Amino acid sequence: MHASAIKKGCYYLIPGLVFAIILAYVGRFGFLYAGADLQFHANRIVEFYNNLRQGNLIPVISTFSANQIGSIVPTMYPSFPVYIGAVLQFIFPPVTAMYVLMWVQLMTQFSIAKWVSKELGLSLTESTTAAFIYTMAVPTLSQVIQQWLFGEVWAMSFMPLVVLGLIRLTKTTTNNLVALDKKTILLLVIGFTFIILSHVLSFAIVVGYTAIFTLFLLIFRKNRLNVLANLSVAAVITILLSLIFLLPFIIAMLGNTMVTPAATELSIWAAPDWHEFINSTFAIAGDARFKTNTVGIIAFLAIFGVLVTWRKQDRFTKVATLVSVGVIFSGTSYGWKYLYGTKLGVIQFPHRVFIIAIFLLSLSAILAIRHVINKNWLRNTIYVVLALFSFGVAVFNVKYGFVDRVNAVAVQTNYKSTAKHPVSYTPMANFKVHNEDFKNLMGYWVTYGAFDYLPKNVDFNQSLQKKEIVQDDKLLKTKATSVPNGMVYRAKFAKNTTTVIPMVGYKSLKYEVTDQNKHQYQYKINKNKQLVIKTTAAQVNRLTVRAKTPATTYIAWIISLATGVCLIIFGVRDKRKTI
Repeated sequence: MHASAIKKGCYYLIPGLVFAIILAYVGRFGFLYAGADLQFHANRIVEFYNNLRQGNLIPVISTFSANQIGSIVPTMYPSFPVYIGAVLQFIFPPVTAMYVLMWVQLMTQFSIAKWVSKELGLSLTESTTAAFIYTMAVPTLSQVIQQWLFGEVWAMSFMPLVVLGLIRLTKTTTNNLVALDKKTILLLVIGFTFIILSHVLSFAIVVGYTAIFTLFLLIFRKNRLNVLANLSVAAVITILLSLIFLLPFIIAMLGNTMVTPAATELSIWAAPDWHEFINSTFAIAGDARFKTNTVGIIAFLAIFGVLVTWRKQDRFTKVATLVSVGVIFSGTSYGWKYLYGTKLGVIQFPHRVFIIAIFLLSLSAILAIRHVINKNWLRNTIYVVLALFSFGVAVFNVKYGFVDRVNAVAVQTNYKSTAKHPVSYTPMANFKVHNEDFKNLMGYWVTYGAFDYLPKNVDFNQSLQKKEIVQDDKLLKTKATSVPNGMVYRAKFAKNTTTVIPMVGYKSLKYEVTDQNKHQYQYKINKNKQLVIKTTAAQVNRLTVRAKTPATTYIAWIISLATGVCLIIFGVRDKRKTI
């Protein structure tokens, strides 16, 4: 028993060490390289960290990050992984904490894939190998390390749970009984809930593919009512669990006219053609590419391996491979060039769906070997070679496709922005940031995501850029200090004067504006979407502006947490009954 536990532990320990070695090679946990979304997500994590540090569990607006102008980013983006990142900031130095966060994500992705693989009939060794090559796939690592597509990679981690739930759903259609399958529903609920609490567009993509799969079942399977019953129950529970994000998001969208993130133009990088897809898969040496628009070399070769040995493969391996090919095609430019001009164009970067194909093809690669090779020792040897090959390809691409290139031109972010010289800094520029200057990432005026969901037609005037109060059309020398969901402004305010505050206002939120004497002011939102008050005859030298957490947000949290507690209680009771 003890030896068995050690053996099982090694199946997690060894991959965990491999992931740590790769991350240590990239930055030795001491510095971070620029990623497309790194600044944005670093700002989000710092925002939540500072709120938690000062006792606020629910950030509503950005006041420690995103230029400290009160944007509603915390409300509009799912925050499940952000909370994890914020907690790690309490434990480790800031950059080190970001690497630990990446490691936790990779281990989560690996562990879920390993468990799902075992549930689909793979042995301990087979499931570990499949999960390892899936997690080590170049496009997966690129999104974690280079692109820093934070919400997306966490959402991807939970997609295999949805895949397993849908596979099990097909088994409930074999008779005419309408019965709820608790395990199937639970898989779908957990998978969908954590996907939506990580990344909205990933959720939309998975829902779209689920709808296509459901349509297939309704057309070709007997028990249609059972399919609809199980999916409906799973959908209701998922919504209740996700209200923690959905309700504030919907209320904010309905209550304001905001600038929503624009869809990225359709390009080879966003949706590759076959030429780019193959180049990204097999590029070597100086042409090595650390990109997301491929499924990786092992998954790609698995397709041909299954096709060559088609007669020896079982039904599941064949179907998984064919579905993967369909998914890959659906993420290329051939279909999306017609869809990008429609409302579906908002689902940018169609190559995100490749992760489903990578997972299924990782399973197919292992199952194809199992069905062709009869000797256990030879099969296990091939699995080890496949894992080592996966590791070698990953390290090769990390080095030549990313680290060598970016390190040659990266500059350290040791510049501190000032009010006299607000920085316009392109997030895609090459830089690296150390523990001691990590906070500089919060000081750049221009960064991806900082201007998402701002009130429409807002003018980024000097008041907002410098965070200074305006009276009589003049900027006052102002000292701005961040507090949870608010800002404190210190200046020499004129009496009985209209005062423009350097914070944007949202109609869906209520604000509290008080001075050092606890006097509360009435406010309005001007044409530039900034908060405006009128000072009184009393002397004012400090204003505190806070956005109140809406009562509906607290209600959403209570409903979601209560639903989660009920699921845990029911789950424990069912487990006890089966013992």
